Amino acid sequence: MNQFQVTPPEKFTFKSDDWPKWIKRFDRFRIASGLETQADENQVNGLIYTMGEEAEDILVSLHLSLEEANAHFIARRNVIFERAKFNQRQQETGKSADCFITALHCLAEHCSYGTLHDEMVRDRLVVGLRQTPVRTITNGL
Repeated sequence: MNQFQVTPPEKFTFKSDDWPKWIKRFDRFRIASGLETQADENQVNGLIYTMGEEAEDILVSLHLSLEEANAHFIARRNVIFERAKFNQRQQETGKSADCFITALHCLAEHCSYGTLHDEMVRDRLVVGLRQTPVRTITNGL
C-alpha cells in the first residue's frame, strides 16, 4: 500500500466567511492523514495547532465544541441582503457560463431557499446569462 504525506491546510484567517471552507479542508486533512483514527485529544490538538496561535485563547474558552466554534466563527447572514446579491448577479463580460453557474450556486447557498434552491438558480441563470443563444432557446420553454 502506497502512503503519501498530507499537508495540513494553511492557518485559519479568522475571517468568518473563510470558516466553512477552512473547517471542511481540515476535516479532509483529518481523514487523509489518519488523524481521525486517533484519540479525541490528539484531534483537538491537531485542530488548534493547524489554526494557529490565535486559536489557543478562543477554543479554550469554547471548550472545543464544534457547534460552538461554528457559532463563533460563522457570521450571521442577512438573508435579505444575500438574496439581493443573488438576484442582481449577471454573467460578467468575458466569463464563461460555467463560471456564472458556479457563482450563482455559491451565492444561493446563503439565501435560505430550501427546496427552491435549484429552481432559483435556474431562473437567475436564464435572466442573468449574457450569451443570447441559450436565452433564445429558453424562451421556448
